[in-house]
Amino acid sequence: MSQTANSLLTAAGGLLAGLAVAGLWALRLWTLLTRARTRLRKLDRVVLNAHGLVETLRAERDRYHRQATEDDTTGLPNRRAAVEWLTRTVKTHGEVGVIVLDLVRFKLINDRLGHRAGNTLLSQVAKRLRGLGKSDVFAARLSGDEFALIVQGGLARTTAVANRAWSEISQVPFALDGRQIDIMASVGYTTTDQAGRNPESLLHHADIAMYWAKANGGVVHGYAEHMGHSPVSGRPRDWPPLHGR
Repeated sequence: MSQTANSLLTAAGGLLAGLAVAGLWALRLWTLLTRARTRLRKLDRVVLNAHGLVETLRAERDRYHRQATEDDTTGLPNRRAAVEWLTRTVKTHGEVGVIVLDLVRFKLINDRLGHRAGNTLLSQVAKRLRGLGKSDVFAARLSGDEFALIVQGGLARTTAVANRAWSEISQVPFALDGRQIDIMASVGYTTTDQAGRNPESLLHHADIAMYWAKANGGVVHGYAEHMGHSPVSGRPRDWPPLHGR
């Protein structure tokens, strides 16, 4: 074989060997890329699943928070939410008023018309109270037929809201099952100037004033020193009837 032919064969062999190596590297690279794509797809699924789990947990958190802070019957914030709101408000506003409102003889409505009618009435009361103020009045249902209003303002504003709340409940009939129902409200109120800035103390003093209002047949009373103080563990409405002012 001539030297030229031998050189060509050697070169061709080297080229084939190089192509073979390049092919192996290409195959290896393709294998690596395929594995990488598979891992990325798996990672995408993991990320999507994790995102879905986070959204589910957020929804569950929001649902539990609503259950913990919202009254089922009226949709108003409950007592816990009212205390939280009042706690924040007394820290951020100079003067704050608290109003406690109780429905007179509400039990008779439940007894005579049934609990469904009673719940309907509570929802209607809540709607009226919610409409008393869009930004400076916070309405909540404390328990049973008792509601609270938290007012961002002093004595004059709180007194005005208390009187309006009484009028909305006591002077405008409610519609229940095709009939008109008249009810009365007992309304008591206090302010930070009178009761200090402790949320429970504010609610407590407003509750005392509400009891005085209830003892007088359903009117509006602001707290005054002569009304005294109930035991911390007691509720004013559980005291014996008052015999004087």
